[in-house]
Amino acid sequence: MPRYTVHVRGEWLAVPCRDAQLTVGWLGREAVRRYIKNKPDNGGFASVDDVSFLVRRCKGLGLLDHEDPLEVALEDNEFVEVVIEGDAMSPDFIPSQPEGVYLYSKYREPEKYIALDGDSLTTEDLVNLGKGRYKIKLTPTAEKKVQKSREVIDSIVKEKTGILFSLLHISL
Repeated sequence: MPRYTVHVRGEWLAVPCRDAQLTVGWLGREAVRRYIKNKPDNGGFASVDDVSFLVRRCKGLGLLDHEDPLEVALEDNEFVEVVIEGDAMSPDFIPSQPEGVYLYSKYREPEKYIALDGDSLTTEDLVNLGKGRYKIKLTPTAEKKVQKSREVIDSIVKEKTGILFSLLHISL
């Protein structure tokens, strides 16, 4: 049974194929289905049917036709990438684009900030940070805490260095 390794939004998925007559489009949908199934929030998608994607080879970066049978388009155990159209989560995908045609929107730096204060970060905030939806800004209180922690580390290092220097002096 052929097996393909598929990259979707930073995740590598093993996708076995019971029938080599299935198409590249099937492989893409199956990879997206597995990706959605493994994400607590379904990867932000309601269903596989809502996802428009392209498939390309990892080696050589060639775009693949959704209608091509897998046995013709790919070799067993080949690595491919599914790129979701318009998805900022796939910033490393740079296809050869026909002039004037853009297959996906390029990564955009988030415009919103999330303030880190050392006390109020939620799991949802952390997930959104991981998805690149926010920039990070420390509150003045958090900056003071960071500075205080730095001073503690510096004093420990200075103290340990002083002890080590004393021990070296004694042994000489």
